[in-house]
Amino acid sequence: MSDLGDLHDYENRPKKKNPFRHKPIPKSRIEWAIRSTLSIRAAAQHLGVAYNTFKKYAKMYDLFEQNKNQSGKGITTKGNTGWGVKIQDLFDGKHPNYPHWKLQERIVRDGYLKQECSNCGYDDYRESDMRGPYIINFLDGDSQNHSLDNLCLLCYCCFFIMKPTGKMLTTPKNTTLLRKKLEEVWKETNDE
Repeated sequence: MSDLGDLHDYENRPKKKNPFRHKPIPKSRIEWAIRSTLSIRAAAQHLGVAYNTFKKYAKMYDLFEQNKNQSGKGITTKGNTGWGVKIQDLFDGKHPNYPHWKLQERIVRDGYLKQECSNCGYDDYRESDMRGPYIINFLDGDSQNHSLDNLCLLCYCCFFIMKPTGKMLTTPKNTTLLRKKLEEVWKETNDE
């Protein structure tokens, strides 16, 4: 999802039931689902088809064997966020005040979204903990709408540029403190 066209595709992706119903799944849709997720199982869910159906077409198009995470290693399958809330309950809106940082961590860890900017495609990360500079973004502007098709990730730069001042941006206290300290150092060096 590196441009607005992919974002539009993501918003209009199939919901729940198999949208292809006895029709062949196009190779481009299989590739898109694999590119958008971290495992074959997540790709099947993302496309709205059964795992075995997805696997059949992925093999037919020679896309199954080249997938780097066929086994889903490192992705939980229990449906529980690890914080006592099931991920599907979050997507269904049962916990609108769920912390955004926990939601972001879960959707990346479980492969619902790739850890990359949906605007510019930036996908770098820190080697020590495999985390990148991304912020969860709500496409409809409603931060309590945790529906998967309303979520995407933006890098810090795109988030800063795309979001209007004061909207959905709460600066953490430690960032404010850091900014003040940097301003003090800057002032001292300019005075000298």
